[in-house]
Amino acid sequence: MSKICLICEGSYPYVVGGVSSWVQELITSNPEHEFKLICLVPNEEFIDIKYKLPKNLKEIKNIVLESENKKSTKNFIKNKNLKSKEFQNKIEKLMDFKNANFVEIMDIIDSLNEKEYGTAFEIVTSKGFWEALVEYYKKHFSHTGLNIFYWTQQNIFTTLLKLAQLDIPEAEIYHPISTGYAGFLAALASYRKKGKVILTEHGIYPREREEEILGANWVDKDLKKIWIDFFYFMSTLCYESSDKIVSLFSHNRNLQIENGADPNRCIVVANGIDNKIYSKIQREKQEKFSIGSVLRIVPIKDVKTMLKAYKIVTESRKNTHLYLIGPTNENEDYFRECIEIVEQLELEENVTFTGRTDVKEYYKFLDLQLLSSISEGQPLSILEGLAAGIPCISTDVGNCRELILGKKDIGEAGMIVPPTSYVELANSIIKLYDDDEKRVLFGMNGKKIVEKYYTKDQFIKNYKSLYNNLVGRG
Repeated sequence: MSKICLICEGSYPYVVGGVSSWVQELITSNPEHEFKLICLVPNEEFIDIKYKLPKNLKEIKNIVLESENKKSTKNFIKNKNLKSKEFQNKIEKLMDFKNANFVEIMDIIDSLNEKEYGTAFEIVTSKGFWEALVEYYKKHFSHTGLNIFYWTQQNIFTTLLKLAQLDIPEAEIYHPISTGYAGFLAALASYRKKGKVILTEHGIYPREREEEILGANWVDKDLKKIWIDFFYFMSTLCYESSDKIVSLFSHNRNLQIENGADPNRCIVVANGIDNKIYSKIQREKQEKFSIGSVLRIVPIKDVKTMLKAYKIVTESRKNTHLYLIGPTNENEDYFRECIEIVEQLELEENVTFTGRTDVKEYYKFLDLQLLSSISEGQPLSILEGLAAGIPCISTDVGNCRELILGKKDIGEAGMIVPPTSYVELANSIIKLYDDDEKRVLFGMNGKKIVEKYYTKDQFIKNYKSLYNNLVGRG
């Protein structure tokens, strides 16, 4: 039996979705191992367990990323270490997120412990930190405002140093489910020689954050580069420390290598589902043509594009209904905006938000499955739908094209459209609505694709081998 510490950021067991379901399956399918879990969460309110926890999950450590302005009992103003030139040099080097010297960076981060320098908040509010920041600002960012530059760096460094000062649980293997803050903690564990590291990336974390930041209004345009460089910096640290770097498909493996990962450590392990469950679902025909999407109601799923597309469909194909199947409470503001669009488009009678539910009950009667995301990895919902014999229309993101169109030995299982293009999505829905034979063929192909390439047995076998080989039990 191995002790494995999974590190999740903003997902399991507090968010229902593909990544969380993947983690649940990984733990329950490896009963011979003992798991611990580090959960990085935005705030205390986020902590609300959504899954039945497996018996072999022995410990959960929650880390709240929300800043805590907390001073220790000592008078940190008198701490000479915070005033030293050595300290200022360390801070300046850390602010250069392009610094590729892994050992030097980890030496600096690990040295900034609470015993010698104080808490993370004490460090970032010290005079020494301020002087190092001003010096770095003059050299590289004098074209922008010092005030916003200071608050950006204080935000970044408070979280970074807070994580660096954590007592990381003991384990033989540390398994982050992304780079970012989760990957940074794994890099620390590796640097401190606590255990081996397996990284699994479902998407490419820094690229996803880059897309968000470039489109964000809350980040000053002159400082977006700092945040983007910071997320790539954390990915680099994780790549450098990982013994195995796993992606779900070959394109993402290539992106990892492009971002600095060692090709010799990069492997592909596809997702897998319990084909026995989904392939045996008894299909039932509803009176109306039933369209469904299994998703969380959040911006990255681009529900608004789907609703606009569906409105076009209803103008010429009256006998239809759209089911949005999944939790609605993760981003309540976005959910309200989606409800408003449904009302504006006068679709109240044609659209159902189910909330969290048993998706298998809907796979029984869906004629067509949709995915309109602007970013994905290898969606479990598509695999489940294909296994149930439901053709799929998806945006061209992540591995969706390969899942639906890429298995030439079997055939196509649906259609692919560009992201955000509601007209093309609508046209594709209408085409499959009108073509019963093609829908049947796509459904049959989908079943074969999952059975051959994406089963749970294959997925679990690969991870058992990875775990055993890393601890010398293979």
